[in-house]
Amino acid sequence: MNRSNLFCLAPTREQHGILQELAMNCAKLWNEVNYLHRQQYGNYLRLDWNPRVYKNYVPLVGSATAQQIVRKNNEAWRSFLALKQLERRGSLPAGMKKVRTPGYWKRDERYILKILFRCDSYRVRNNRVELPRHLSIPFKGELKWTGKQGRLEVSWDALSKKWRVFQPVNVKPIITPLGSKTCYIDMGVRNLATVWLTEWRQPIAYQSGRLLADWWYWTNRIARHQQRLISVNGRKKSKQLSRLYRVRKNRFRHAVATFARQLVRDLYRQGVSTIVFGELTGIRNGNSHGRQGNAMVHNYWSHKYVADRLRWTAEEYGMKVRTVSEAYTSQTCPRCHSRHSVRVLRGFRCLDCGLEAHRDAVGVVNMAARCGGYAVRPMVWPMLLRWDGCGWNRNNGMPTLERSRVEA
Repeated sequence: MNRSNLFCLAPTREQHGILQELAMNCAKLWNEVNYLHRQQYGNYLRLDWNPRVYKNYVPLVGSATAQQIVRKNNEAWRSFLALKQLERRGSLPAGMKKVRTPGYWKRDERYILKILFRCDSYRVRNNRVELPRHLSIPFKGELKWTGKQGRLEVSWDALSKKWRVFQPVNVKPIITPLGSKTCYIDMGVRNLATVWLTEWRQPIAYQSGRLLADWWYWTNRIARHQQRLISVNGRKKSKQLSRLYRVRKNRFRHAVATFARQLVRDLYRQGVSTIVFGELTGIRNGNSHGRQGNAMVHNYWSHKYVADRLRWTAEEYGMKVRTVSEAYTSQTCPRCHSRHSVRVLRGFRCLDCGLEAHRDAVGVVNMAARCGGYAVRPMVWPMLLRWDGCGWNRNNGMPTLERSRVEA
């Protein structure tokens, strides 16, 4: 499996100047190669995957770095051409409406500063990164992954004014599952995920009320700052606005990462080897829930990131992840299999047999039944775990496994 070590460099003033000059030359090389490819593509010519222009930058950035920049640009264009073929066939991935050509390393008339180092041209040891041109720079942080190292990417973060390093590493999972159980997960907006094991008497719901409130708080701060920018300066962008967007994203992703790590670790201890969750691709298409509802569904609900985070974390524990269709799982009665039901807020009531339960619990139980897993009858209310800023915990007064009630 592929993982990345992320850390920040702590260069001296002289080393910072060397890195900055090197990054500007890398950006110029990328832009020149990208311009040649754009001209060849626009004139219906065959793309030259080995442009001679990079030789002019070898004395400036080194042959290995120049080679990696050309190779990265070629990778971007090959990906673009493959997506254009899918676009002509009408089979683009869900959520992708238009394919754009690779862009330049320049934004707001400033170069995007990035440096690429080939896997054999650098070394990370003793809390230092040894780079070409006799650069030995200390870094802050710890290496989480060890294995076969890949192409190193050093980029300048203009917001935090730091040199950030991304080191891809190919590692093998060293943990094997303790059993062969299957877990089912129903993802949603109000509840980040509802988890079910067939041996449980009560599902577990990760309630995202506080997470959603935090997202609304930062969204309102962003809106107020945007209004102030337009009314006072007549601008639409600023560094402070970018920082607010980053804070909102990082706080949400921290909660999701903690959720995935805590859930997968607990499932591993219970002998789970397979995780099944619903396929939600295209679920937003044609949906309108009002101004506030659309903001939550289309802006807040990053279901793909939640699914990817679960998949990445489960891979570290040797678990397999697969998806199934969630169509009508929260509308079908698990007792009589009728769709003649009423759903109000988080409640579910079957109009044929009278079953009353939590709609997310009904959805995850139906998902288990769809996959052939025997399930205990649905509960009136799942056990709720809430986000407290550090972890997902159960508050006082919340229902416990011993107090859960099973519908007859």
